[in-house]
Amino acid sequence: MRSELDATIARLHEQLADIDDLDPTEIARLKAELDEIRETLDEQDVNSATLAERWQQQVEHFRESHPVLAENAGRVADMLSQMGI
Repeated sequence: MRSELDATIARLHEQLADIDDLDPTEIARLKAELDEIRETLDEQDVNSATLAERWQQQVEHFRESHPVLAENAGRVADMLSQMGI
């Protein structure tokens, strides 16, 4: 599951790099959130539900304008929940 999550996070980084109709500050914030998710996966006291919920809220408003991004972001949130970190 971890390798699948890492691959999805990498895909999201690529997608964010290719999006040119979002505010650069917003893109940077999303990338920072992804980096935080990746960095906290190895910590013992990570609350995956909170992490997943926060991530899902970050990308919810992209659902209509960037459905693939929102879909992949949802996968990250689902995987975090399934991992029960």
